[in-house]
Amino acid sequence: MIGNLFSWTVTALFGVITLLLAYETWALLTNHAPITDFIRPAVHSYPGIGLVAAVVIGIMIGHFLWGPAYGRTSPEGMK
Repeated sequence: MIGNLFSWTVTALFGVITLLLAYETWALLTNHAPITDFIRPAVHSYPGIGLVAAVVIGIMIGHFLWGPAYGRTSPEGMK
């Protein structure tokens, strides 16, 4: 159950990222406002929230990419 939930969550996350990148590409090719034109002013207005969001996203990406030192997904196997 937990494995399925994790798989669906990761799949949805990558789906959203793909859609955002597709929109960014479309906006740049058609001279529309890209997402970065909305994010940059928000970060300049609220730099503390931008920093916290960047740290949290970095921690989540790092945790997902490097994972635990042991366990089901580790090269070391179960302890």
